[in-house]
Amino acid sequence: MRPEEARSRERRAILDHRRAAIAAFPLSFVLSCSHSTVVRPAPSYDVLVFEAPLPAAAAVFVDSDGLRREVHLGPAATDGYGWCQDSRYPVDAGEALELSVIGTLEQLTDEVRRTATPLDRETMESRGFDAVIVVRTDTFDARVAGDPFSGFSGSAELTLAVSAFTSDGLLLREIVYGSGVHAAGGMTCKGGAEAVGLAVEVAIESAMTQLGEVIVSSQELRSSLADRKFRRWRGLPACSPRTESRIGP
Repeated sequence: MRPEEARSRERRAILDHRRAAIAAFPLSFVLSCSHSTVVRPAPSYDVLVFEAPLPAAAAVFVDSDGLRREVHLGPAATDGYGWCQDSRYPVDAGEALELSVIGTLEQLTDEVRRTATPLDRETMESRGFDAVIVVRTDTFDARVAGDPFSGFSGSAELTLAVSAFTSDGLLLREIVYGSGVHAAGGMTCKGGAEAVGLAVEVAIESAMTQLGEVIVSSQELRSSLADRKFRRWRGLPACSPRTESRIGP
């Protein structure tokens, strides 16, 4: 027997063994059901920083409602046996995103405080903050494909709208993007939950790297905060009369 034929027979034997093992499981483990998906915080530690952290106490609001999705493994994504074809993988990455944003920005600013609502300029100043950073979910998509025989592959993409303002007004408005893929094995359909959950984590971390670089590299934001710090040190108003008239209340 030629070596390639031997390897082919060995692969078929392994596949048949996996199918037999899965067939022995109760149907509730394999067929149509919902599998909880775990998404952990994924702050980025890869932000390229060439300057000191921003001299600011920043109030940070994260709108993460758009990071909830029920991911389905449809018939087109399964093998001919129909394993897991109706399995559902509910994803709720809201808390993971919020903690990831805070964890990333803590490395890049003097002080970060998470707020339940976005602050306006008057509230920002009355509570002693120098800046307000708002991160909102713009788009989110997650998918999973595969089966218990060959394994599962998860993928995720998201975009976040980022804005920041100081007493000088709105100084930053950007869109950041993150994507991720991850493979997972397992002898049951629950392997799809691991694949899609880890893919979402990779996507969040990717977006956090962009978020950090957008914030820390904004010269308008850095200059405004440095000027505000200098004026506070000199006992002057937070912004000049010219700026105050331009911004308004």
